[in-house]
Amino acid sequence: MFKKPQSSNNKKRVDVIDANLPNSTIGSPAFTIVELLVVIVVIGILASITIVSYTGISNKAIVASLQTDLDSSARQLKLYQAMYGSYPTTMASNCPTAPTADNNYCLKNSNNNSYLTYTSNGTGFSLTEQNTNGTTYTITDGTMPTYVVPHTGQLAALATPTIATGVTPYGITISSDGASVYAANTSGNTISMYSRNNGTGALTALATPTIAAGSSPMGITISADGASVYAANNGANTVLMYSRNAITGALTALATPTIAAGTGPRGIAVSVDGTSVYATNYGANTVSMYNRNTSTGALTALATPTIAAGTSPFEVAISADGASVYVTNAGDNTVFMYSRNAGTGALTALATPTIAAGTGPRGITISADGASVYATNLNSNTISMYSRNTSTGALTALATPTISAGTNPQDVAISADGSSVYAANNGASTVLMYSRNTSTGALTALATPTIATGTNPWAIVMSTDGSSVYVTSWNANAISMYNRN
Repeated sequence: MFKKPQSSNNKKRVDVIDANLPNSTIGSPAFTIVELLVVIVVIGILASITIVSYTGISNKAIVASLQTDLDSSARQLKLYQAMYGSYPTTMASNCPTAPTADNNYCLKNSNNNSYLTYTSNGTGFSLTEQNTNGTTYTITDGTMPTYVVPHTGQLAALATPTIATGVTPYGITISSDGASVYAANTSGNTISMYSRNNGTGALTALATPTIAAGSSPMGITISADGASVYAANNGANTVLMYSRNAITGALTALATPTIAAGTGPRGIAVSVDGTSVYATNYGANTVSMYNRNTSTGALTALATPTIAAGTSPFEVAISADGASVYVTNAGDNTVFMYSRNAGTGALTALATPTIAAGTGPRGITISADGASVYATNLNSNTISMYSRNTSTGALTALATPTISAGTNPQDVAISADGSSVYAANNGASTVLMYSRNTSTGALTALATPTIATGTNPWAIVMSTDGSSVYVTSWNANAISMYNRN
């Protein structure tokens, strides 16, 4: 007997099986899109937890390395103090150079860490170190390593924003201990002397507020040990030499108060180790070279007293490692590059001695890490940006070689932590504010790119601790004072 076929309504489902599929796949359920998304999300969460954990561990390692470096260095400095009765007042390449040079007390740093600042008056010290990721710690003779809150770089004028100077102030300098500020008054033939409140940044004129300064003083600088101040005496073709009272900040002319320079000296700088001074001779197209007696502050011209520069050399800067000297040549739109013999102080032009700048280069500054150099171009309204080969001293323009700098930028300064650059905008009576990429050296204008100064700002200087900025205003006969956030 035959069974009656089932109706179509009761027909069983028959799976169609591809004969080409492996047997193990037959009947295996597939993942739905929702299930796949859940798996992806879970994997992402686990990955992010791993990354965060790794980052946290890495940051802790960086902090530990900074703290260990600073603790070790503090011990070295205290051993030096026990040996010589004073903390080192100057350091070069992380080794003490004064009051007694001794490489047995050099400071060590871990990979990717570098010392930014060291200041001491002999009785105490402050030392700051930074990792390449920007994490910064500081230590003093009486404290443990302390985290340094990053600066935004934005400036704010003090409640009393200016202080009077002599007539037409030009150059300005600040002692490494932050206690004293000095301004050269070109038309007044004096140097104004101020004490500085390390807490607020406010300046106060000394009881005797000025000291005579020959004829038309322009550039001014102070030795890292705080014992000597030098000024380029533009109208008399000399360099003025002063000793400084470390307690009061008062200057006293040396018994022999001047030494001959070339024609029209303008810029002046002293090496970090305190053994060399260099002055640009605007009218002679040379740089004068001097040895400095670190005990008396007296200068002596080298046996070969000058070296050729470009046309109308304006300002001069020395790298923190003491190996390189750079000069802006206002007349031929270049930066001149020299190597420096640390033993003799003699300069030698590099094989390729110059690099192009903008039109009318004036101010020049070097980052503390030695990796970047910046020059203001008065007539092209830009700042030239260079990377520096720390082995040879040769400069290379960045891929984007300049950044806009308002109207007639005159001078430029960089913070010790390397994160901020400021320029005196002479034609617009402002200070330009930039952040610096510490990896590439490139500058970026802040969201609020300028702040007002007095009329025709000329020179600019920063305190070593990075908290204060001061700017001379040529036609306002004043110094503008700012706190740095």
